[in-house]
Amino acid sequence: MFTHSAGAHAAGHSLTTKLRAIAASGLDAVEIFQDDLDAFAKSPEFQICNTRDALTPPDSPTSRRASDSSSQTSSSAPLTKAGLRGEAKGQSSTSEMAIFNAHGPCTPAELAQEVAAAAYIGDLCASLGLQVLNLQPLRDVEGWSSAEDQAAADARVRSRFPIMRALGTDLLLCCSNNQPSPRTTGDAHRIAQDLARMADEAKTFSETIGQDSRPLRIAYEGLSWGAHHDTWQGAWQCVELANRDNVGLVLDSFNTLGREFADPCCADGVSAHPTWRESLARIPTVPAEKIFLVQIGDARRVPAPLEPSPNAKEPRPSRMIWSRSHRLFPGEIAKGAFLPTIEFMHAVVVQAGYRGPWSVEVFNDSLSDEASNVPSHHANRAKVGLEWLFAQVLATCTQA
Repeated sequence: MFTHSAGAHAAGHSLTTKLRAIAASGLDAVEIFQDDLDAFAKSPEFQICNTRDALTPPDSPTSRRASDSSSQTSSSAPLTKAGLRGEAKGQSSTSEMAIFNAHGPCTPAELAQEVAAAAYIGDLCASLGLQVLNLQPLRDVEGWSSAEDQAAADARVRSRFPIMRALGTDLLLCCSNNQPSPRTTGDAHRIAQDLARMADEAKTFSETIGQDSRPLRIAYEGLSWGAHHDTWQGAWQCVELANRDNVGLVLDSFNTLGREFADPCCADGVSAHPTWRESLARIPTVPAEKIFLVQIGDARRVPAPLEPSPNAKEPRPSRMIWSRSHRLFPGEIAKGAFLPTIEFMHAVVVQAGYRGPWSVEVFNDSLSDEASNVPSHHANRAKVGLEWLFAQVLATCTQA
């Protein structure tokens, strides 16, 4: 489950509270929302943890304190664990040595604090029995027209490698660029080069720190409002051209069906020219091992059709507006869910042979409710929705 889908941090729902709620629901894996990690790293809660000299949660099976070690300080231990202190070994130019985080330039202290926070969260997840599936999303990383912009994007990608190691995940989710031409290009060969370069740097980082044999992986997702690639087919073309073992595809039910079945600008919410059946029929052409993650979410129709956008009055794409407020958990038909998610998952699991995690990713206005039961309520809805969807997909096998 995507951690934001258990409640918005801006509404007071902390990452640690959400992780505990997700674990209590019976779910066993999470996608860490970058914004949640940012908020936790800067929170009074984490400052108290640091003040108490805690490197890991007290209920973690690997619980330890900075004062327990004479060889490392509280600031250096998480950095060493994440491989940050050895990162420069795989870098060759002065520009690559600049300090970045997920959003742009930052201070060394800010990055060190984020690494320490990630290590704390990684150990908390371990203590709760939660696998960290990935860190996501990293936005607008590919296809920049200027070399300077692309170099900055590459630096943002590299900055995630020690964070991923600290969290205990090997997967970084990058979504298709939302910045339009002429600042970016949608040329698949160019984007493939960018993805391949990121993958090679991820592999080099893994080999440099030598913590395990798994290279870090890059998962690429086509957003339904992407500036150039807004379908899974477009994203897959780039992944296939990248031709790297550690670059793969994200298949997202909302972003697929929200582009090829639905349209929030139409009166009934359904596209006038749906292509979803043809799209799902092509999913089995993707090798199962190249599907790195499947994300699941349904949606309800907007109360009134949206104006096509971006436009002069609204810079946000209409599908982005719809996505941010109207997604639902699987099976919530009584709440208005109308996307063919069962058919989507049948194509992915039964026909394409995907055997990886099913992760729920939902954005909805209800996540901004400040009530204390929001995390547990939404985590339980996710668990119920996944169980419902699993049963429905299983039924399609017996009907075939």
